Amino acid sequence: MITAGIDVGTKDSCVMISEDGKVIDYIIVESLKDEIKGVIEFLREHSPQAIACGFGYGLPVKRLSELDDIDIIHLTLSFDRPIMGVRLLIEALRKYFGEISYTIPSVKLLPTVPAYRKLNKIDMGTSDKVCSVALALVRLKEIGINFTDQNFVLVEGGYGFNSFIAVRNGKIVDGLGGTSAFPSFSSSGALDLEVIALLKDYPKDMVFRGGFRNFLKCEIDEIPDEALRWMFEYIVKGIKVMEVSVGKCCQIVVSGRLFDLYYDEFVDYTGFECFKLSSVKASAEGACIIANGLAGGTFRDVVDHLELLKADGSVLDYIANDLRKLFKYPI
Repeated sequence: MITAGIDVGTKDSCVMISEDGKVIDYIIVESLKDEIKGVIEFLREHSPQAIACGFGYGLPVKRLSELDDIDIIHLTLSFDRPIMGVRLLIEALRKYFGEISYTIPSVKLLPTVPAYRKLNKIDMGTSDKVCSVALALVRLKEIGINFTDQNFVLVEGGYGFNSFIAVRNGKIVDGLGGTSAFPSFSSSGALDLEVIALLKDYPKDMVFRGGFRNFLKCEIDEIPDEALRWMFEYIVKGIKVMEVSVGKCCQIVVSGRLFDLYYDEFVDYTGFECFKLSSVKASAEGACIIANGLAGGTFRDVVDHLELLKADGSVLDYIANDLRKLFKYPI
């Protein structure tokens, strides 16, 4: 079975093609907004039987042909102009592959995450992080660890955000998304409410700003050793928070650009024994696995174990009314 997985990242995006779990081709897209035509042509060239869209704040599993305007708003949480590249991609996929393209739930929408952990949260791990967990389940099973015996914290260290996902018995039970966790290379992460109260405005693009990049004035492959140690400390804090929810002796699984560049330095600093997902884009490869499972292929057991088809609700659920009434958009 030929499937496709799409990961829309902060720095770049990946469209990957897999045959029964084996990656056979992929493209990296630097400017999604300008390269939609190329993405569609690439997909047409490979004729996938299913496409999983690991981007956005998540929806229950739906065909893109079924999405309405409210769904797209909840998926992107974007009202600003100009229109984001991901929204243009959604429209193109709906037009050409709407019946075989699927949304993927984010961590918050999964029934395996207790409701009390969802209070006043939106970003507990976006849908691409769920895709990375799917890849981790498969890779750990390949080395002899059954799904039900897998207990780990997935750390994704990206160009924009660092995210932490708690997996217990092979099921996602908690998450700290990039905007609700600790400072990362590009993003400030969670902010002190006293800082928020002093801001005159907080536009959407601020979620991508305020991180170490702002202080260091460098690119991610130029981070000084001392600053790396600062970043690693925050990553360790995120891991320790998620270990509370795993509740057992657990592994640490890592992926993302930061670990592609500084994996050895991270291991030296922390002393952790980590399982590294070796993939140009772990989330895109995981999305291929989910697409295969949704289409009834080899990896249906991954989709079933993660209970993706039982995902329900909206990322705006479980937010206190005294906060919702202050939203600047009627959503």
